[in-house]
This record gives sequence, C-alpha cells and structure tokens, in this order.
Amino acid sequence: MSLAIRVLSILAGAGMLGLFFYKLIGQAGQWYELNFAKNDDDLSRAYMVALAIQLVALPAGGWLGDRLFRKWRQKRLDRR
Repeated sequence: MSLAIRVLSILAGAGMLGLFFYKLIGQAGQWYELNFAKNDDDLSRAYMVALAIQLVALPAGGWLGDRLFRKWRQKRLDRR
C-alpha cells in the first residue's frame, strides 16, 4: 500500500510541476513570438529551451512528490 501511495505522489508531483511550467512556458513563448522572434530559427531555439525546461521540471516534480511523501510518512510514524 505504501509503495502505491509513494508512486502516486511521485507522479502527482511530476504532473503538477510539469503542468505549471507548461502553462508558464506557453505564455512566455507566445510573448516571445510576438515581440522578438524574427525567423524560424528563433522559434526553434525557443522550442528547444521549452523542451529543456520541461525535461528538468518533470524529474524535479517527482523528487518533490517523493520528498512530500517521506515527510508525510515520517509524521505518521512519529504519531505512533
């Protein structure tokens, strides 16, 4: 049971942080496209930066989810 909750918390953390950065990158990308992008190279560079940010955000969110699970489990064990 504890393993299932841990996996779910890791997936939830990765999903929430990934979704947060997805929404943030979408708005920043649109602003960049309208104000600064001059050609397709600029847009492709911005797309690669967005992918790199997502690549970092997903494992970081999983790590945060795991950390929150461990704190929750430790509090539960301390109550006993």
